[in-house]
Amino acid sequence: MAWSKSGLMYQAQIDQWDPSSLGLDLTAEDWKCPFFGSAVTPDFTADLGYGTAPWDAGEAAGAGYTAGGPLLSSTTLAIVGNQMVWDADNVELTASTIQAEGALLYSPPKGGRALAAVWFGAPRETQDGTFLITWASGGIAAFTIP
Repeated sequence: MAWSKSGLMYQAQIDQWDPSSLGLDLTAEDWKCPFFGSAVTPDFTADLGYGTAPWDAGEAAGAGYTAGGPLLSSTTLAIVGNQMVWDADNVELTASTIQAEGALLYSPPKGGRALAAVWFGAPRETQDGTFLITWASGGIAAFTIP
């Protein structure tokens, strides 16, 4: 099995709200976005984050890419209608030669804990070009508040 969807990591959601009080700050300017290839099979119910299985192998490599992934910039958290929306600037790696099928969104200060994994729909690659992730107009993630 391989990538087949994007999603939020269940354990991060539980630990954010239970007595362990994970304390993920979605407005912090320290979130990272490493790219991974087709060999990764996300398990949204069990995966913890960067550096732990399956996120300890299969990371993209090549010109224009640094292990650990690019930093997300201009992160925001806002209420839009009945949703809490997390967003950031698009991710752009110029002069890159890489192949990836998805990305993990994780917090280095929180031991690499991941909030989400984003599937690109298919493997994408660049050959000395620009690898661009354009987040959805509704943000990277939206939590509905009734």
